[in-house]
Amino acid sequence: MATRNRSFADFITHWTRLLQASEANQPILPDLALLKGILQGVVDELKVITARQDAHRASMHTDTLRLQELMVQGRDVATQLRGAIMSHLGPRNPKLAEFRLRFLGKPRALRKGEELKGKPAPANTSDDPTSEAA
Repeated sequence: MATRNRSFADFITHWTRLLQASEANQPILPDLALLKGILQGVVDELKVITARQDAHRASMHTDTLRLQELMVQGRDVATQLRGAIMSHLGPRNPKLAEFRLRFLGKPRALRKGEELKGKPAPANTSDDPTSEAA
């Protein structure tokens, strides 16, 4: 082989040209029919396998796109299902642990005069706009 390229396409091209040249020169190369037949079979099978690989590659691409779409859809539906379960059972139900959802504990009763720690005192919540004049 005179070429230095070693891809499958280069081999197939070179072997196809070799077969065409040997066909054109059959009168001076009569005893090579068996070898030409074997090489032609190899080239034909290489073309079939290459076409199958290309089809597989294309189907893998479409399958990958479909998987990505399904993952997005699955995340959305799972989020909706978790929300529906939480809504149905309530945020304090320990049964949520079976669904691997966090639940709130029992509310702690505040002692008389105790305020929530870390929470600012409620601001003026009256709806009277005249009380905000300043």
